[in-house]
Amino acid sequence: MLGPVQRSLGRRASSASASRTSRLAGGRRRCGGRRCAKLQAASTDQQTSSFFLPNGNGSGMGGPQAEFNLDSIAPSSTADPHQTPEVVWGPGKSPEQIAMKLMSLTERQRVAIAARIDPATYSAVRMHAPGVEYNARAMTLKLKSASADQLPKLRRLPGSVAVVSADTADQAIAEEVKVLTDYMGGYTFAIRDVGSAHLHALLSNVESLRAADVVVVVAGTDCALPSLVAGLTQAPVIAVPTSAGFGAALGGMAPLLAALSANTPGITLCNIDNGYGAAAMAVRILKMASRLHAVRSAAEAAQRAVEEATAAAAAMVESAAKGSPSQN
Repeated sequence: MLGPVQRSLGRRASSASASRTSRLAGGRRRCGGRRCAKLQAASTDQQTSSFFLPNGNGSGMGGPQAEFNLDSIAPSSTADPHQTPEVVWGPGKSPEQIAMKLMSLTERQRVAIAARIDPATYSAVRMHAPGVEYNARAMTLKLKSASADQLPKLRRLPGSVAVVSADTADQAIAEEVKVLTDYMGGYTFAIRDVGSAHLHALLSNVESLRAADVVVVVAGTDCALPSLVAGLTQAPVIAVPTSAGFGAALGGMAPLLAALSANTPGITLCNIDNGYGAAAMAVRILKMASRLHAVRSAAEAAQRAVEEATAAAAAMVESAAKGSPSQN
C-alpha cells in the first residue's frame, strides 16, 4: 500500500501530466477576462508579425517587426528620364502580346522597342499596332508614343560606344547592339569588317577605337578580335561571341570559350548572340562614368568655394591688421 506521501506525489504527477497534455492539445489556462484578452492579442500580433520580417524569411525569430513595404522601391507608373528604358523580348511571345506590351510602354515612354522580331512576326504585330517600324537588319520593332510631346525626354548619356564587328555575318548582332544602345540613351558609331584576318583594317581605325569610352566587339569563329581590340585601347571592352562559324565553332560555343580564355585581361563577356546584354552593359558603364564625373565636379566646385572663402577671410584679417593703429 502507498503511504500518504506517495499518494500526494502521484496526484501531483498526474496533474502535471494532464496540464502538459492540455497545453499540447491547444488548451489554455483560465485567467481573468481582461488579462486573458491582452495575452491573446499579444500572442496573435507576434504570430502575425513573424511573417513580415524585413529579411523576408518569415522565421519569426526576434521581436515583432513592422510589415515590409515595397511601395518605396516599386517602379512608378511615370517614366523616369534617368531610368534605362525597357526592351520587349520577342521570342516566346505571341504577336498580340508583343503589340500590347509595346503600346503599354508608350504610355510612359516616347518610344518602345522590341528585339528579335522576325519578318513574319512583324507582319502579325502590325495588324495590332499599325504604327510599328521594322529594322530588318537589327530585327527590332519601334513604336512611337501618340502623346510623345507630353512625356519626358530620355536623358542622353555623355561619352560614346564603338560597335566593332569582325565580319558581315556578325552584322545582325552588331546592329542590334547599336540600335538598343541608342534607344537606351547612348551614342554609338560602327566599325565594320575588321576581323583578325584583316588586321590592317583594324589598325587603320585605332584612333577611332581610342576615342570611344566603351567598345563592344562582336565576333564569331575563333573570336580573336576582342583580345586584339583590348590590347589597343584602355576603354572597357565587351565581347559578344556570335553563332557565325562552321564545323567546330559549334554554334557559338567555340567563340564563347575562346573569349573566356582571352589573353588580354579585363574583357567583359556576354552570352552567344547577346547583343541586348552588351548594349545594357555599355549603358551601365556610361551611366556610372557620368555619375562619377558629376560627383567629381561637385567636389571640385566645393573645394574652390572653400579656397575662395579662406582667401577672402585671410584678406579681411590682413586688411584689419593694416588698418588698426600700431601699439608702442
